[in-house]
Amino acid sequence: MLPAEGITAFVLGTGPDLPRDRLYRLEGYFTIGVNRIWRFGFTPTVWFRIDNMATLGRPVEFNPPLTVCDQSVQVSDDELALPMRAGPLPQCLNPNRLYHLPNAGAVAALWAISLGCYPVVLLGMGCQPDGRLESQLHAMRQALSQVKAMDYKPRGAYFPTVWQWSDDPIEFDEHMRNYYVRPTDTEQVVRRLREFYA
Repeated sequence: MLPAEGITAFVLGTGPDLPRDRLYRLEGYFTIGVNRIWRFGFTPTVWFRIDNMATLGRPVEFNPPLTVCDQSVQVSDDELALPMRAGPLPQCLNPNRLYHLPNAGAVAALWAISLGCYPVVLLGMGCQPDGRLESQLHAMRQALSQVKAMDYKPRGAYFPTVWQWSDDPIEFDEHMRNYYVRPTDTEQVVRRLREFYA
C-alpha cells in the first residue's frame, strides 16, 4: 500500500492567486508547500523544493515536519532528497523519483499522485503574471496542463485526480465542503512517509 493512499493533498504554489487569507483553514489537511511558501506565514506538512534559491531568506521559525527536494540541490541531513528524472512522463509514476517539469508545483503534484493521494488540489498555481518572464510562465502553464491531463483517477471517483481551485472565496467554501476533500492525521502521514523512504 502507498503511504498516502486516498488522502487529500493540497499543493500550495506561490502565485498571486494563492488564497493566503484562507490558508489557516487547511490546518489538519495534508499540505505540500512549494518553494518560498514561508512568505505567506503558513507552515505546510511538507516543504517541497527543487530550487536551491528557495532557501534564501527562509525564516528560522519556518520548520515544517518534512522537507522533500531534488537530490541535486544542497540538502541537510533531515531532508528527503529524491532523484529527478527528465523526459516524458511515464504511464505509472514512481514515488522514489521526481519527474522534471518547469513548474515546481506540478512536480509536487506528480509526487503526491505517486504516493496515492486523491484528490490532489492545486492552490496558487494559476500561472498568472507575477513578474516572471512570459516565456517562463508559458512553460509553467504547459507543465500544469500536462499534469492535469493525466488520468490517474481511482475507480468510481467523481473528480479528476488533479483538481485546480481558483482563488474565489465562494468556490473555496463550496469545495471545502465536498466529500472528496478530507482532513487527515498529518503526523501519521509524515510518519508513514519517513518509514516508506527509510
